[in-house]
This record gives sequence, C-alpha cells and structure tokens, in this order.
Amino acid sequence: MHLYLQEDLIRLRAGQTTDISLPLSLSSLLEAGLQHFPPSEQALEQAIASIEDALMPWIPALRQDSLEVLECADPALAPLPGVLGYPQQPIWELDIEEVERAFNQLAQVASGMPAKSMGLPERANFVAALVVVRELMHHVGWQQLRLLEAGVD
Repeated sequence: MHLYLQEDLIRLRAGQTTDISLPLSLSSLLEAGLQHFPPSEQALEQAIASIEDALMPWIPALRQDSLEVLECADPALAPLPGVLGYPQQPIWELDIEEVERAFNQLAQVASGMPAKSMGLPERANFVAALVVVRELMHHVGWQQLRLLEAGVD
C-alpha cells in the first residue's frame, strides 16, 4: 500500500484495486493545532482523534490488502530515520515498534521535554506526517513502513 500525504486529501493506494482518500489532509491537521512546534498535548490528542475519525470507516477495506508494508515517499517523513538515530539512505524499512518509538519521543516533547534532546526536527509538517503514519500503522495493522526518497515509487 502506498501512502500519499501531500495531496488535498491523504490517499492510500494499492495497485488498481484500492484507492482511498481519507477526509483529512496534513494542512487540515496543521490548521487544527499542529502548526506550532512543539505541539501541545491537547493539539496532539486532537490530531489523533481527527485521524481516527477519518480512518475508522476505511479500516475493513484497508485490511483486505497486504498489511506487511506501508510505503511512503513523502519528504515530510524524510527526517524519521534520523530521529531514530539512523543515517540517511535512499530506502529505509522501519517496523511498527520503531515508528511507535518516534511517536513516543514526540509525545514526550509535547509534554515538555526539550525537542533537541529528543532529536526531533522542529517542523510541523513532520509532526503531522508522523502522527498520521503512526495512527495508520497502529489501527490498520501494517507491520513495516518503507520510506523512499521523494520521487522513488
């Protein structure tokens, strides 16, 4: 399944069979409270609720495709391997536990931990993209996130 974040609506696509547009966008998440860095705990919780509301009706359809790998080539997620302490390379495969670890770092920053000590980029679009990916993996059940350099898919 391929995830497209930088469109009017967040889109998930698998070949010719699945093409789902969630009634949500990164810009709507930013406008609803994630535009400031670091995000507040309330803004983070509100973003999670918005993503869950948009995602829940689509979970049965999404689970019909392979749940092994969610692919994304969005530049907003490019810093994720670095947040986890990995060097940059064209393709990264991160398991759900690694995505959860990065999300937990974000949650710590939202609760007052200095962002620099956690290695998080001070970029609101990264925060929004990370929350979307974490919620997708957590609720739908993808086990791995494959990050591709932008333009490679």
